[in-house]
Amino acid sequence: MRMMRNRALLPALIVLAVSASAPSLALEDQECVVCHGDPTQSKQLPSGKVLSLYVDAAAYAKSVHGANGCVSCHAGITELPHPEQVDRVNCSVCHAQAEEYAQSLHGKALAHGDKDVAACQDCHGKHDILPKNNVLSRVHPRNQPQTCGTCHSNHAMTQKHMVSITDPSDSYLKSNHARAIAKGNEMAAACSTCHGSHTILPAMDPASPVYRPNIPAMCGVCHKVALEEFNLSIHGKALAKGIKDAPTCIDCHGEHDIEGHAEKNSSVSLAQVSKATCPRCHDNEKIMKRYGIEVVRQASYMDSYHGMATEAGSKVVANCTSCHGVHGILPAADPQSSIAPENLPKTCGKCHEDAGPNFASSPVHMVPTDPAQWVLGLVRILYIWLIVLVLGSMAIHNLLLMGRRSLVKLFHEWRGPDTYRRFNSSQTIGHFVLAVTFITLAISGFALRYPNSWFAHVFFMGGDTSDARGLVHRVAGVVLIGITVLNAVYSVFWKRGRQELRAVMIRWKDCTDVVGNLKYALGLAKEPPRFDRYSYSEKFEYWGLWWGSVLMAVTGICMWYPDDFMKYFPRVVLGAAALIHYYEAWLAVGTIVIWHWYFMIFDPESYPMNWTWITGKITEIEFKERHPIEYEKVTQLTKSAPSPDDAEHSGNAQNP
Repeated sequence: MRMMRNRALLPALIVLAVSASAPSLALEDQECVVCHGDPTQSKQLPSGKVLSLYVDAAAYAKSVHGANGCVSCHAGITELPHPEQVDRVNCSVCHAQAEEYAQSLHGKALAHGDKDVAACQDCHGKHDILPKNNVLSRVHPRNQPQTCGTCHSNHAMTQKHMVSITDPSDSYLKSNHARAIAKGNEMAAACSTCHGSHTILPAMDPASPVYRPNIPAMCGVCHKVALEEFNLSIHGKALAKGIKDAPTCIDCHGEHDIEGHAEKNSSVSLAQVSKATCPRCHDNEKIMKRYGIEVVRQASYMDSYHGMATEAGSKVVANCTSCHGVHGILPAADPQSSIAPENLPKTCGKCHEDAGPNFASSPVHMVPTDPAQWVLGLVRILYIWLIVLVLGSMAIHNLLLMGRRSLVKLFHEWRGPDTYRRFNSSQTIGHFVLAVTFITLAISGFALRYPNSWFAHVFFMGGDTSDARGLVHRVAGVVLIGITVLNAVYSVFWKRGRQELRAVMIRWKDCTDVVGNLKYALGLAKEPPRFDRYSYSEKFEYWGLWWGSVLMAVTGICMWYPDDFMKYFPRVVLGAAALIHYYEAWLAVGTIVIWHWYFMIFDPESYPMNWTWITGKITEIEFKERHPIEYEKVTQLTKSAPSPDDAEHSGNAQNP
């Protein structure tokens, strides 16, 4: 292998020997080929990168420079071996465009030593340069997105040089322009059509074709009719007067990802025009206030039949452009405007065949708060009061009945003759404290997470109350930890606690009870399963409470003392703890609302309230229905060994 390489280098050594003894003259092409025609020739750069010295003679022969020799561009190289650093090829010797490039954004950056900027060979290639109309050329319209994207779609490059648009090539390839070129229309807009070829200037340069006021003229090179209409429109006139908020083509159509109105995701599609594109300015209170224009137009449209039909997906209903026009938008005071009062019947008649003078007799956008539309305002006020009075009186009526029935049920369970004590005073007090603590934690926690929410303003009176919310949340958290510890101690060291712990343990029967209850709910079983002291729903909730309390306590303490926590753990662990705390809060609140409140309030057997959590008692009927196994044990125990001193009882029913 070494011998073969030495033989390959032999011609080069001969040329070098001859060159050393000859006077310094321009090299001949065959002398270049000795090294650069050998695919094995390369050199290592100081950076460690290996640079190939090979030039594909066949590719060069097909290039625009194929008829010229090597020294036509590399005339400065006159000796062998030539220096490690050689002068850059000067394209300006033949190409006048080099002067334009020198004045461009790229040229100026290159002159200031920016090594990342694109030079001639980065866009056109080196030895394989092809004419721009050759479909294989790097600067052919079809290939420009990839050529320009080498830098402009390189995220590291755009971030380094603070280029505001990321990945324009991908966006452009989705556009109508790219699709047209792909179908063979090489006159469609490519990168150079809008930005220029060699004289590319920054968007903030008034001489740049993409300078904001110049954009309509640039687009108008191809879209002449649209430009004529736009220049006569209120938007075009405002832009010509230097109003910076006036929209240009790209504000409605986009910059690179321009699509037609028939495309679903286009910014000028039927669905997007009224929902997103026009409201971007016309629903911006700051912009509209500057020019004395109301911002409720879009909201009134969405409240109208047209807006509701658009939201429902109608493909034919009128949107903003249907009435106001597309490019030639004029104010209503202009006689040429499609929304001028005298023109409204014609405009509306495009959809409504019988459109007559009444279509122009009142404002199109119905805004009840507009003083000029006092009839609508009067109807609005009357109905707001009617709704408040009628629905409010209904609510008061039903709340009074619900309250009365709840109190009757409460006193019956508390003092009724047929009740059994289910929980002792310690348990009911503990549950009450737990309920208050949980609600406090939920409100204060979500108020911290959503400080601008309505409940944050209601419970913490808005303003800068983050310290108060944080204090309330932490105090409630400490109380929850205390309740959890007390429950653990009670369950281990008290006889009654150990009995409760055994009763709440999940067993195989609980799993079969789930299936049995679902069968009963679906009508596949005649009777529901029979429960002991605790049903599977109560057991699952109890252990879920334990799981949530421990998890919330641990993650909460981590966030309470973040500096101490990060002495031992990386920041990502703290982030994970915060995320767990947040999602576990949603899980806990959801469980209470969907699961616990159903069995306590909305279950027909409990409605309007299961008062056991307050009274600690249960009626004999409810005891039989909800906990038949325990009821049988208690009644059997009562019959065999009545002991009134052991527990409270009413009538003939003795407590467990």
